[in-house]
Amino acid sequence: MPKRKPRKGKLRKGTAYYRRHHYVMPPWLRPKLKFLLSRAENSETFLARIVQIWPPHDPRYILVSRAYEVAKAAFDHQKRSDGERYFEHLRATALIAIVYLRIRSANIIAALLLHDILEDLPKQWTYDDLVQKFNTEVAGLVSWVTKPALGDLLPTKDDVDRRYHRRLRGAPREAVLIKLCDRLHNLITIWSQPREKILKKISETRDFILPLAEDHQLLIHEIEDVLSEVERRIEKSR
Repeated sequence: MPKRKPRKGKLRKGTAYYRRHHYVMPPWLRPKLKFLLSRAENSETFLARIVQIWPPHDPRYILVSRAYEVAKAAFDHQKRSDGERYFEHLRATALIAIVYLRIRSANIIAALLLHDILEDLPKQWTYDDLVQKFNTEVAGLVSWVTKPALGDLLPTKDDVDRRYHRRLRGAPREAVLIKLCDRLHNLITIWSQPREKILKKISETRDFILPLAEDHQLLIHEIEDVLSEVERRIEKSR
């Protein structure tokens, strides 16, 4: 009997079917990161995970829940190239740390949720805003993973990237962890990007991000194997 083709709606970007078939993960990693493939994740499930770590009245729970709401509101109308809300990426990056790496630092989890806010929304959010709304450690971690803006001293994106990667080499381990969780999720969801952008991300990851992972002994095999899977798909699609 011939295989039935999936209904058209299942192929829509952002659905659970789309995630299962287009997210790039080696077989060994899929069961470990199965929460990334589910459409069931929402604020209730996320905060239910947090309440298992700290009770609702704990300042650490309050910090993380505040970061969740701030990030969700800040990126409310933004979407990624795969059609999903941008906030899904922020939550997924935090979940990699919470569920997979068993991170139990409220400051790191808050910074994971907020890691793109200074870079993507510089008119709405500043370092001082994060200090006032959260604390200096959260603001500092977000600042470490924020690319500098284009300007007279950094006139091109290549200049910005060189400065950014040079700075990351001196970043604290907590900031590197945030960057690596971010890159792992970006690689897993990269297949909706244009081929040229995928190739650039492959090169950047091999040249700068994997050495960073090796220096800190964090997510080396995960990033390396997802990257190899991306390269395999690229080669197959020629």
